[in-house]
Amino acid sequence: MPDKPWGVRSIPEIDSRYPLRDQPNFVRDVDEGRFYLPDAEEGKRETLISTTIDARPIQCLRVTGPSFLTFWAALFTGGSFIFATFHFWWLALASGALAFVFLLTWIWTGTGTIPEKETKNVGLGLELPLYLSGPASAGWWAVFITMLGDMVAFVSLVFGYFFYWTVHEDFVPQPAPGPGLFWPLLAAALLVASWILTALARRWNAADRSGRYYLALLLGVGLSLAGTAALLAGPWVTGLDPVSDVYPAIVWVLVIWTALHVGIGALMQLYCVARRIAGRMSARHDAEITNTLLFWHFLGITVVATVAVIAGFPLLA
Repeated sequence: MPDKPWGVRSIPEIDSRYPLRDQPNFVRDVDEGRFYLPDAEEGKRETLISTTIDARPIQCLRVTGPSFLTFWAALFTGGSFIFATFHFWWLALASGALAFVFLLTWIWTGTGTIPEKETKNVGLGLELPLYLSGPASAGWWAVFITMLGDMVAFVSLVFGYFFYWTVHEDFVPQPAPGPGLFWPLLAAALLVASWILTALARRWNAADRSGRYYLALLLGVGLSLAGTAALLAGPWVTGLDPVSDVYPAIVWVLVIWTALHVGIGALMQLYCVARRIAGRMSARHDAEITNTLLFWHFLGITVVATVAVIAGFPLLA
């Protein structure tokens, strides 16, 4: 095909394994825009989302336009790790903070935009929705797959705890020096309550009860911060020194891992509050709170597992 100022003129429908042979005038029809999304009528970047097995189109997805925000976010993310490698801690923190600002700006301005209409004719007489949330959406699956990978990393940390238990008879010293029961159980109660409030917030948003929605999320943020403090207090007040032995070290690793994820969860709760206040989310267009709840499902499992390991297992060892 001769060079054109575009990649593919239209998204073709493939009816066989050999479309060039089996579909007459296939290349010409693609080049003349006789298939899906031949024109950008609204001046937006669009693509098709299809089913996994039979590639049946189910959504016309609008994607973000060209931006340097992602470039700077990637640059400063890399910088935070590189500076940390050479122990330039303040530069690493500053680079990480800038990466967060650019990433948040890109997410706010470029994703989850409420379309001007519910559906669009994408060609070949097919009308598709412009907005989806939940398991039908690409964003939901992106969070799901990301958190599956995240859970694999978390399980490896838990595996490390039990590996040391199998190879060292005194891995859990008796009596256990910490973190005890009170602080971890308090943290679990507070964080599970925040998880429940996030689920209620999604339900109240769907029912268009904005007051309850805001209250649930803001209270959830408070419980998340309190739960994080309680979780960190467990090894702190019992004097577990992470550099003294492998047991306090791995307890601190599990606690810090969970605390960092709770911090992300609290930021996501605040983000959902801000999106609805700004009119960028509604009862119908609720991908943000739906994806946040999915994150909290994984986070809830992480919290329960962490507390069971660091507080419950020493009683059985």
